[in-house]
Amino acid sequence: MHRTTRIKITELNPHLMCVLCGGYFIDATTIIECLHSFCKMCIVRYLETNKYCPICDVQVHKTKPLLNIRSDKTLQDIVYKLVPGLFKNEMKRRRDFYAEHPVDASNGSNEDRGEVADEDKRIITDDEIISLSIEFFDHSRLGGSVEEKSSKEQATHKRYLQCPAAMTVMHLRKFLRSKMDIPSIYQVDVMYEDEPLKDYYTLMDIAYIYTWRRNGPLPLKYRVRPNCKKMKVSHAQQEGQNSTSRSGLESDSASDKAGSPAGAPSTSSSLPSPGTPAQSPQPPAPSNVNGTPAAAPPTP
Repeated sequence: MHRTTRIKITELNPHLMCVLCGGYFIDATTIIECLHSFCKMCIVRYLETNKYCPICDVQVHKTKPLLNIRSDKTLQDIVYKLVPGLFKNEMKRRRDFYAEHPVDASNGSNEDRGEVADEDKRIITDDEIISLSIEFFDHSRLGGSVEEKSSKEQATHKRYLQCPAAMTVMHLRKFLRSKMDIPSIYQVDVMYEDEPLKDYYTLMDIAYIYTWRRNGPLPLKYRVRPNCKKMKVSHAQQEGQNSTSRSGLESDSASDKAGSPAGAPSTSSSLPSPGTPAQSPQPPAPSNVNGTPAAAPPTP
């Protein structure tokens, strides 16, 4: 069975931090010769006086080392998403800087000036409140054989919730079971479109994995199905009880047969019914040599 391992952010720090400044990557920049990454400002200042990588000592360039470094947007997005509050603090720091130096504000992009909001960058924090919609998963809508209902009628089956981004799918399943009073013999699955979600997924994980664009509530679905494990256990218990009762009956019948004499008729055939008069046994009639019955002797 697949087991999920939770990793602390401190275990990933060696891959997310710049060795030059000791902080998390800001404007992550990678040397194309060895693929080591640093903060942009840190590596630019370092290469002004050095031509070798500060980690592996590989020559970056013979004369112009700045030509062999590239901005790494993917790595920077990973750092922003893994480190809580880093993006928001960096954007505030940039806005404060350009507020004090308005002459330099004309240069650079909106992100350079700190004018990008979390929603535009799709950065979600643990304490953020996410709006989601939950509705029953209908198999008939996938095949298209059944006519689609009107949007108004479909909207009546949806429920809308506001939950913290750190809430897991397991919490949502427990909420649905408690709210709808679903017995424990049934399994509740939370789904995104037609794909079941893992219990350890948080709403933030779902938003990142399925690239939620914040253009509406996070669309989730649920389905209710029999719990296979519990049904198998109950079925096995029932079969065990049936086999036990059958073995008990067979042992009783075997003991009855062992206690009765060999060749004796069964009690049901030997015992007369209550309304039948008892008959006295009569001796068998003698037979002659030819096999014909002999005449009975005259009575005195």
